[in-house]
Amino acid sequence: MEKEIITLKQSVTILVIFILGSSVILGVGSEAGQDAWIAILIAMITAVPFVYVYSRILSNFPGKDLYEILMDVFGNIFGRIMIFLFVWFSFHLGALVIRNFTEFIKIVSLPETPQYVIAILMVLSCIWAVKSGIEVLGRWSSVIFPIIFIVTIVVTFLFIPHIKLKHIKPILYDGIRPVLNSAFTTFAFPFAETVIFTSVLNNLKNKNDTFKAYFIGLIIGGTMILFMTIRDIVTIGIENISIMYFPAYTSLRLINVADFLQRIEVAVGVVFLFGGFVKISVCLYSATKGFARIFNLDDYKQIAAPVGLLMMILSIIVYKDTMEMFYWASNIYKYYAMPFEIILPLFTLIVSEVKIRLVKRKASGGDK
Repeated sequence: MEKEIITLKQSVTILVIFILGSSVILGVGSEAGQDAWIAILIAMITAVPFVYVYSRILSNFPGKDLYEILMDVFGNIFGRIMIFLFVWFSFHLGALVIRNFTEFIKIVSLPETPQYVIAILMVLSCIWAVKSGIEVLGRWSSVIFPIIFIVTIVVTFLFIPHIKLKHIKPILYDGIRPVLNSAFTTFAFPFAETVIFTSVLNNLKNKNDTFKAYFIGLIIGGTMILFMTIRDIVTIGIENISIMYFPAYTSLRLINVADFLQRIEVAVGVVFLFGGFVKISVCLYSATKGFARIFNLDDYKQIAAPVGLLMMILSIIVYKDTMEMFYWASNIYKYYAMPFEIILPLFTLIVSEVKIRLVKRKASGGDK
């Protein structure tokens, strides 16, 4: 199978859109109230050493993805167990994101449409993306990202008449504890979810750009989320944000320029869907590559359709209703994701570093 190659620019745009993903519709940091922006900053800073861990794992084995590395480091049996754990995380996360967006579309646009119909349409487009390869997704993302960026800036500019700085005060009124709790939630979703890119960034044209791609993507994606969060706080206030399902979308109804430019939330909602498409596609890409490695398949693309359809089925049954979805995202997910985002990557890095040093020591000893 021909090696797929993506540039630094393409990898950064995929990363940024992945980070924005469902966080732009669900919102982040709401547990901290008007201090959500502080929680996001703390989460971004905390994520830096962990994206270094992810990039270091790849740098130790240039050209290999996480699944190949796990087989090299842990061997045939335990390596497959580790692969299955990461595959499950990718697969489950993809299902969660599908459900996020099907709930979003059903509530704001198509309340009478069965959820599975929306899910099927989304998954089919993502299966096409995975079958086309990561290069196509990279080129597509590099075209779409400027649109997302421009829309974010324009919408923020249109919000200026509604800005009330009093909404952001008082700072740390409830102390630091809610902020730290919210920072942990924001770290887990969306920043540390980029661990999935350990199955993607091995395709970088320049293998030395792994950490650079991670770091730039984290800073740009995190800054955009910070920007949008502050915008929502100072325009609609944390009291309104706390009672809305999709505050970033609902707040767009405030925009009305001379009775000419209004109801733009529909157009912006379409832009939101781009983020969902990329995030689901990356999760599906990672899961299919992992399954292909477990079952010794030569081409991951041949199982993209069945894996994608299974992911869609899981998305339908994973939650009972919208309230359960939001409860899971804000209260449970951070603890569930911890092994996949923190413990297993650190364990993999430590074991791989030890093995590399032992091999080097043995090689140097043999030369004497």
